[in-house]
Amino acid sequence: MAIVKYNPFIDGLSGTVGKKINFRVRKGKTIVAVKRGPNTTPPTEEQQEVREQFIKASLFAQNAIKDPVTKALYQKAAKGGQTAYNAAFRDAVKPPVIDNIDTDAYKGAVGDKILIRARDVITPQSVTVAIVSEAGVVLEQGDAVLNINDRRTWIYTATAANAAVPRTTVIVSATDLPGNTAEKEVTIP
Repeated sequence: MAIVKYNPFIDGLSGTVGKKINFRVRKGKTIVAVKRGPNTTPPTEEQQEVREQFIKASLFAQNAIKDPVTKALYQKAAKGGQTAYNAAFRDAVKPPVIDNIDTDAYKGAVGDKILIRARDVITPQSVTVAIVSEAGVVLEQGDAVLNINDRRTWIYTATAANAAVPRTTVIVSATDLPGNTAEKEVTIP
């Protein structure tokens, strides 16, 4: 593989010349390489799963950019030279991230708040919270509400009293537009 530093005749050229030389442009640089031949070994199960994930992500991205509203969301999230398609594809491949579950204001009373920091390529579609007792009984569950002033913070307001807060577990699940889900839990000391 060679990188062309300055040659006005091939700068920005992409494609195959003859049967062996391949030109491509990556991050504004023209790269020259020997054309790779077909792979003769069958794919492993892991490779096949990756290929299927790639196809699903590609289909999601194609459909996402057909809708003008969704396309605008992904275009806003695109970085550098990316397109809305690239951002939608990235969103389809990666699940959301739950950075933090803040239970400091939760004392077991109705109306207590639990703050969740969740992020993704675009704002996650939903964040749900389940509060589980030490014995494993679900005390309550429901949707957190997005803080309109901070698009990464979600607020869950308790709807049931909990007399035994220590060793209570808070389970948070975030779901993005493509349907990927991430889950994180924290046990209150």
